[in-house]
Amino acid sequence: MNYSNDKITLSNGIQMPCMAIGTNWMNYKELKRILVAGFSSGFRAIDTARDYGNEPVVGKALRDALKDVGLQREDIFVTTKIGNAQQVLGNIKEQMDISLGNLQTDYVDLWLMHWPYPGYYKQTWEKMVGVYELGKARAIGVANYDVRHFEALLAGKSGNILPTPMVNQMEYHPLRIAEKLTAYLRERNIKIQAYAPLCRLVPQLKNSHILKALAEKYNKSLGQIILRWHIQQGDVMPVFKSYKPERFKENIDIFDFELTTDELAGISSLNQDYKYHIESVNCPGY
Repeated sequence: MNYSNDKITLSNGIQMPCMAIGTNWMNYKELKRILVAGFSSGFRAIDTARDYGNEPVVGKALRDALKDVGLQREDIFVTTKIGNAQQVLGNIKEQMDISLGNLQTDYVDLWLMHWPYPGYYKQTWEKMVGVYELGKARAIGVANYDVRHFEALLAGKSGNILPTPMVNQMEYHPLRIAEKLTAYLRERNIKIQAYAPLCRLVPQLKNSHILKALAEKYNKSLGQIILRWHIQQGDVMPVFKSYKPERFKENIDIFDFELTTDELAGISSLNQDYKYHIESVNCPGY
């Protein structure tokens, strides 16, 4: 198995690469360097958002990186997100057009709602579905949703049942496996895109005897072991960010070994319901 053919099929049949490059807060020089390194190593997906404040920079860096490595736009799976301020404005179709202009593309592969913003997220989803039906996004989903948000969203409006999100991007790593939420998603064929997949290798992971033993057994880094744990679940797609070009070659080198069922369970047993990111800052009442 290798990265080029290891993809996850979304509920509408679209195939999504199993890992993606994060681009948040990066400038052009940083982005161009890491995109060239990532694409050269075999990565074929990137993740951005309006609220990262650099969509236009991502668009320019993507265009130039593709030229440098000899790839086309259609070779790369591009995800972006609509933010809270845009939800409040309510002009969702126009916001998509702005993102397309920023990213220098006619479509995005995946369009996510960044937060279940109170008072707005249900009507935002209804409008996103309309934009999706226009063909401007190949797939749509949400981010940072918990079970209660999905239940409210899928109740529909006036009896109208809206399409189920295809992806939920959420903080997910061995210290936070969110069992109730992930069970809910899997029952409904909603794929999991994991941000902070390595949880910055906080001490609980860096000093884990379980992870250290596996790293020694397979001659891999702790990060490679954790990413392999993500990938082997079959419906989890990690998104990671690095300023170090060499990191991409390392992080994609996880397809020449396989963890056992017991080893996967051992990594999951590290769960502490620990969260690196505090969501209430971005989503009041979350």
